[in-house]
Amino acid sequence: MSDSTLSGGRTSFRDLTGKKIATGLMLLVFLLIAFWCQEQPNSELGLLSFTPLVALALLSLMGVDIVLSVIAAIIFAMIMTSTGLSAMGAMLAKSTGSFIATVGLIIMLGAGVGEVATRTGAAIELVRFVVNRIGLSSQARVKFGIIASSVLICGSLGTMAGGNAIIVAVIIPVAAAVGLTPPTVAALMMTAGSVGLFTGPFTPSTVTILQLGGLSYPEYLLYAGLPMSAVTLVTGWFMAGRIQKMTQGKHCYHSAQVPQVQEQPAKFRRRKLSALAFAATIIVMAIVGVIIKAGFSFAIIVMLLVALITGLAGGLRPSEILQALYKGCGRLVWMFILYWLYNPILELMDSLHAYQGLLDATRPLLEGISPAWLCFSIFAFNIVGHVPGAAVAQMTFTHKIFGPMLMAAGVPPQGLTAVLLASSQVDWFGPFPSSDMFGQMGLAQSSQLKYMLYSGWAIVLANIVLFAVLFHLLT
Repeated sequence: MSDSTLSGGRTSFRDLTGKKIATGLMLLVFLLIAFWCQEQPNSELGLLSFTPLVALALLSLMGVDIVLSVIAAIIFAMIMTSTGLSAMGAMLAKSTGSFIATVGLIIMLGAGVGEVATRTGAAIELVRFVVNRIGLSSQARVKFGIIASSVLICGSLGTMAGGNAIIVAVIIPVAAAVGLTPPTVAALMMTAGSVGLFTGPFTPSTVTILQLGGLSYPEYLLYAGLPMSAVTLVTGWFMAGRIQKMTQGKHCYHSAQVPQVQEQPAKFRRRKLSALAFAATIIVMAIVGVIIKAGFSFAIIVMLLVALITGLAGGLRPSEILQALYKGCGRLVWMFILYWLYNPILELMDSLHAYQGLLDATRPLLEGISPAWLCFSIFAFNIVGHVPGAAVAQMTFTHKIFGPMLMAAGVPPQGLTAVLLASSQVDWFGPFPSSDMFGQMGLAQSSQLKYMLYSGWAIVLANIVLFAVLFHLLT
């Protein structure tokens, strides 16, 4: 082993130890602040009442597991509010039926549906249908096929990582055949997958924003979802072209062979039938949901029906459908636990009068400001000070903290919905690297973060302009 390798190993060890020490010191500081706040009247804490949320954000940025970060934030909030274990237990039990925990359940069920769609071949058949219909004769056609496939699958399954993981087996060989580079494919998948998540009728983001904003699904698309989708896709398309030019000849895929399916005709027909059943069930249930004005919990019924009908059409027995659901849901149990734990934080923050304290602190700064600029200020705050871990949680916190201020300023539901969408989705693309970026890079076999950031920054800037205009039009 060379001296440089040994030196690198020592450096890594020192960095790791230093990170642990810094995290430990941070925890100690927050613990001391929590005990100090415990002795003070909650109404007089001011911005210190946000200590649990600040701890959550900083611990996540330090690389601490998001669930562990939430647990630490709950402990700090319990100390500050003198909440005992019995009361905390009752709060956790109540949280099981809360709105945000239900969204966590929907996310988990979406992963289960994804596993059913994968086992029956429904998802991959849908991708092949899109790609074959669009054609493979040029880079532009393949790029459009990647976008259409990603929007369709991610919007249907409610997960970008899971949805794009299904389509890469088809799109990467196709992209390689026409010379698209890995950074280009990664940027396209990030752009399209995100659009799928905030436009799909039963995705966690859409379910949450409809519940909090008070609009119907068509109204949401008209006033916020489609405008953001258009700007994001157009900007992402342009940047994909720029990235392709910058990386052409420098980065490439090694395999250009499009996979062929060698199956018996009967099995192939089953795959096609399951794909048709998958798409038709989602479309029909979306229409039914709009007609009956179903609430957010309707998504649970949709997920279960999609899994059942797709599985039966694909030739799976009921027990096999359940096994697929178990496996898919099991991969995202941590997400359900995360959302289940978020609700107690909201309740404890209420006990600390945190939101009222923030309103009191910011009201002098915002007096006389127009409703449009108030919306934009909240949006700008969220781009930098985002809640790590989940867009749904960020929507919930934004609504809890700033909702009363927006309503007092006379902002209509359309404007509130636009604020919630902008505040929770635009920061996926920047200004900082995110786990979503790394995930899509891994799927696309790209190691070039800078190109993801170039694309992301352009999308962020374009959406800043869009929402600056939308806020003036909607308020």
